[in-house]
Amino acid sequence: MIEAESVAPAVRRFREAFSRLAALPPRTKALLLGGTAVALLGAGLAVRQAVVSDAVGEVRAVRGPLRITVAVAGALAPARAESYGPEIPGVELKVVELVPEGTWVAPGALLVRFDDGPFRRELETARSRLVQTSGEAEQARQALRALLATQRSERLEAETAFARAELDLSTFVNGLAPLQVQQSAAAVERAKREAAESTQKLEGLAPFAEKGYVSRDELRAAERRATEAAADLVLAEQQHRTLTRFTHPQLLAQKSQEVESRRNALRVVSEKTSAQAAQAKAAADLASARAAEAAAAVADVERKIALCTVEARSSGLAVHREIFEKGGEKRRVRVGDAVFAGQPVLDLPDLSEMLVETRVKEGEIHRVAPGQPAEVRLEAFPDEVFAATVLRLGALTAGDRGEARSFPLVLKLAKADPRLRPGMTAQALVLAGEVADAVQVPIDAVRYEGDAAVCTVKTVTGAETRRVKTGRSNAFFVEITEGLAEGDVVLLAR
Repeated sequence: MIEAESVAPAVRRFREAFSRLAALPPRTKALLLGGTAVALLGAGLAVRQAVVSDAVGEVRAVRGPLRITVAVAGALAPARAESYGPEIPGVELKVVELVPEGTWVAPGALLVRFDDGPFRRELETARSRLVQTSGEAEQARQALRALLATQRSERLEAETAFARAELDLSTFVNGLAPLQVQQSAAAVERAKREAAESTQKLEGLAPFAEKGYVSRDELRAAERRATEAAADLVLAEQQHRTLTRFTHPQLLAQKSQEVESRRNALRVVSEKTSAQAAQAKAAADLASARAAEAAAAVADVERKIALCTVEARSSGLAVHREIFEKGGEKRRVRVGDAVFAGQPVLDLPDLSEMLVETRVKEGEIHRVAPGQPAEVRLEAFPDEVFAATVLRLGALTAGDRGEARSFPLVLKLAKADPRLRPGMTAQALVLAGEVADAVQVPIDAVRYEGDAAVCTVKTVTGAETRRVKTGRSNAFFVEITEGLAEGDVVLLAR
């Protein structure tokens, strides 16, 4: 026989477990004991007379299938959900209309309407500003067009005057001046010939006049012609010198000065018109920028007004969010509440694909892997079992030092059900495997002495401590591969 003190702790744990089970509400107890749980916990309970002996604290080793499961608890959540709330930053918006919670909505349905009164007043001011700035911009554009037209006329006039001066200079230099010089030179040559001829004639008449062959009048006429021809030669030569030394240089300087003057006038007109055009264009651009700014302000206010009406982007079930009251208590959002941008008002979960969000203990994580089947029971429907599979196992653990650590676990329900709602309490069993034929006892029937697993076996002479080898286990039963036979009576640890 073993000492009672050595098995007392295990017996107390076993009794406390059954006491807690009996104290649970009927629905929760049904969740734990129904369906697959019966196959796990009820592997012994269903054949209670064959497993538990008549004496308190004694169990009988039985042979049968042992399902390896991991029991978890969590809540339903949608695989996909969209959150809706105000999207206008920096302002507080008042809820004036809100779709009732639990309403199934289609895409485009009204979800939330916020008070857009302040934005309507702002829109009136923005539109008035737009009308004013648009008028100013149009006036500035018209003034710019008129100025450009006037400047084109001024530049054309200056360019014409400059071209005329250049043509006049070119005509003088290349045509008129050389022609006048040639004409003047020709006049000098004619005067020279006439002077020479008249002198020669006078000299030829003198001998004949002395002999009386020529009258004195003829001689005086010849002398007069010779004198006039000499005077004409002097005049022609003086005119030629004046033309080449004074008249032409002076005219060339005047015409060149006229060209330069017209060039300067054209440059001044160009600079003046460019400056005036730049100034007028800057004024027009500024007016247009103000008009564009006013138009952008109108568009921004119109966008804010549009954002005050929130419509569903997809179908789903309307679920109101919770907000904090001034006293720190949480409650569901309702009409009249004021919220800020980034604060969700409601969620629209897609119920076509539901998940169970839960956590698995660190000691059982080795039994869980994606793809494993699972069975889910909901507190709302305790008599139904929902098929599921392990979707993913999180990599980040939770739990402080000294506390049990756990990892996030997500199960995916196999089928959609319109009765399901996010947040429903769920109990799930992950089916991690099965031993088809196992000798098994309750976990509390096995204790450890060092690294050795032992059981206290009841014999005809009392009780003996027997070493055993354990195999796989679930939350309630453990497989004994060596050391026990079917039918052996084992004492629960005390």
